[in-house]
Amino acid sequence: MFAAIKEQHKGVDVCINNAGLAHPDLLLNGKTSGWKNMMDVNVLALSICTREAYQSMKERNVDDGHIININSMCGHRVVPKAVLHFYTATKYAVTALTEGLRQELRAENSHIRATCISPGLVETEFAFRLYSNSPDKASGAYSAYKPLEAIDVANAVTYVLSAPAHVQIGDVQMQGTEQA
Repeated sequence: MFAAIKEQHKGVDVCINNAGLAHPDLLLNGKTSGWKNMMDVNVLALSICTREAYQSMKERNVDDGHIININSMCGHRVVPKAVLHFYTATKYAVTALTEGLRQELRAENSHIRATCISPGLVETEFAFRLYSNSPDKASGAYSAYKPLEAIDVANAVTYVLSAPAHVQIGDVQMQGTEQA
């Protein structure tokens, strides 16, 4: 992917890591395959894209780039839903990786910024994939209160990218006003 970006666009100045998924695999009896898939997508793929984006910026002397990780409020609190506990662990990892990245960038005297955007429930296909065997349960996830919409997260990305170059926004935590 990064080779194609280099060929077509010369490199990456802004990387937005936005992949994430959950499987309903509980801590007490979950499937190892589901856990591995969540780690591969939510943690490892994000880390690989981050590394490759940084290398692209570094080789082109881009010192004002930005790496944004779309995280989750689950990266800041453990919700009382067993089907989300392992997912939550992966999102705590994203919080730690973003702060670790910020510290490594500072140690390199880089002005590349690292930010987490941590939304609460967003009306996407997330619940339908999590509860693929129960469409009613998936629909119910979005009917209890008004969730965020994708545009709300996009607006947060725009806000972060529009901050002055000397401003480091570490984390934007956001959720619908009715979400507990």
